[in-house]
Amino acid sequence: MRENTISALIIFGVLALVGTLWFAYENPALNPRLKQESYTIIRKWELPVALEEVSGIRYFSDDKMACVQDEEGIIFIYNLDTDSVDKKINFGKPGDYEGVTIVDSTAYVLESSGKIFEVSNFLSPEFQTVEYKTPFSGRNNMESLVADSINNRLLLAVKDTDPNSKDYKGIYAFDLETKKVLTNPVFKIPLNDPIFGDKKSKKNKKKFDKFYPSEIAINPIDGNIYVLEGKNPRLLIMTPDGKLVRLHDLNKKSFPQPEGMTFAPDGTLYISNEGKKGTATILEIELKKEK
Repeated sequence: MRENTISALIIFGVLALVGTLWFAYENPALNPRLKQESYTIIRKWELPVALEEVSGIRYFSDDKMACVQDEEGIIFIYNLDTDSVDKKINFGKPGDYEGVTIVDSTAYVLESSGKIFEVSNFLSPEFQTVEYKTPFSGRNNMESLVADSINNRLLLAVKDTDPNSKDYKGIYAFDLETKKVLTNPVFKIPLNDPIFGDKKSKKNKKKFDKFYPSEIAINPIDGNIYVLEGKNPRLLIMTPDGKLVRLHDLNKKSFPQPEGMTFAPDGTLYISNEGKKGTATILEIELKKEK
């Protein structure tokens, strides 16, 4: 009995120490680094091993996330309340799956090749999967997908090489009625925009010479478009008509590889990280207002 009590006290002490260190690390009052950052991490979830390569997340109801990872054709339903996977939907063969979004009872999954998988009635045992080809390829490397329900379309952002220009990264529309991608981008992210910094500066040249979108989301409160970059962790905010308005730098210690992003209906922002040299996570983020 005594040995069990001592063991329990040791475990409790270790957990208390970990909790204290985490609080200190993420508390702006105790960590000077956080005072300089334009966001606050409100809450953190550590994901199970099955989601170590999490590449896309989408909030859809009752604190549940639809998640995909870049190796298996599975939609994982992750429960934020219980910190566990409630359900797995095996919709396709193994592949490089990078984005997921939901329209009513239909889930759409994006492969890096540009293929879109439509999984109708995805929560039902009788779900059906249809595959749509797009003009994109592995050279473009497509990782971003979000539903733009107001315009009855999905939005996809090019990560690497845009098929139409080397001067911008395009955001393209997949029409949900015709099931086809429009030829020209509906929005452009100009790589020479001043928001990315002074490219002539030697200090900034390596970081700011490119922008590699890894996810896209639409804020349900104001309609602003959020574009996440995982390679150089940053978060770009655009107005509903495509104007670039703000760029948030994300600290690599908290965002080692941000690949997924989504909003809850109340505007709560979540960003997921692949398990790069550690455990995969989902972080609830609150962006600070500009002074």
